[in-house]
Amino acid sequence: MKKISNLKYLIVSLLFIGIFSMACNEEENLGKKEKPELTANGDTSITVTEGTDAVLNFKLSKAINKPIQYRLVMLDESSATDQEDYVIPGCRSNDPDCVAIEENGGPVGYIFEIPAYTTEYSVNVTTIFDDLSEGDEHLKLKVISNRTLLGTVNELFYDITIQNAVSDDLNIRLNWNGTFSSGTETVDNCTLDMDLELYDSDFNLLDFSYSNCPEGLILETSTLADGTYYLDASLWTTSGYSETVNIPANLTFIKPGSSFNETYDLSDFFPMQDGGLDDGNGNAIIEYTIVKSGTIYTITDPDGATVFQGKQKAHKIRSARLKKKNKLK
Repeated sequence: MKKISNLKYLIVSLLFIGIFSMACNEEENLGKKEKPELTANGDTSITVTEGTDAVLNFKLSKAINKPIQYRLVMLDESSATDQEDYVIPGCRSNDPDCVAIEENGGPVGYIFEIPAYTTEYSVNVTTIFDDLSEGDEHLKLKVISNRTLLGTVNELFYDITIQNAVSDDLNIRLNWNGTFSSGTETVDNCTLDMDLELYDSDFNLLDFSYSNCPEGLILETSTLADGTYYLDASLWTTSGYSETVNIPANLTFIKPGSSFNETYDLSDFFPMQDGGLDDGNGNAIIEYTIVKSGTIYTITDPDGATVFQGKQKAHKIRSARLKKKNKLK
């Protein structure tokens, strides 16, 4: 009886070891086979107009109970520049699901995280609508697994073409960028306060830009009625500084994305030693007349000379010989 019992014990033990070994091998094989693989869930060649989003759609072969991280790597052949031509929302605001990878002071990629129990996921690349008239730009990305290696990916690339956008709106910018010396102090020109104001034909204030540097206004063609308007560019205060220099102010009229771009040098009209409107200098203001007809803006200076009509070549800089206004703010 004892021998039979020992034999039964041996058989049971061998069976247990065999089953356990098979289970381990099967689990190991299944683990290798079923590790989630990331693929594109849609097109990998995407064309968008600047100012809109390119959406990268992904799909995992299976969901697991842990989040999986992947990297978007910006390839050297990209002509689009991060933060200038596009942004990835969340990656600049401490979003835990999207982290910028930076080297040498700039981003080289981003980590994005697919939540647990998820098989479909998207990353938005928001392109930036700028003022420039330019050709297509390209953003080329490669997707790789992050160091946790909880998911795999096989040769996944995205090619995003960003096309130039053109607007019928009129952008107006007053800039006085630079520095000046006051004794031993180097002062940023933004310490000085310059303003833009837009009035209707009855001189009712419609819009203004008071607290930025540069100041800017956008005249939205689709909502602004045809008619006559007045634009005031002024120096409000020199903030107590009275150096014998001209403030390097310039005024730019732009139809974004087009070649309609004119810049006028106004520095002759804002000597710092004369102060601004709030400092008692009633001459520290220039007024333009804007006539809107459909999508066409005709802008004239106080002498009646046309300074913008959407027909000039891009990026000219002219010295505007304008008479000084005596209008107090």
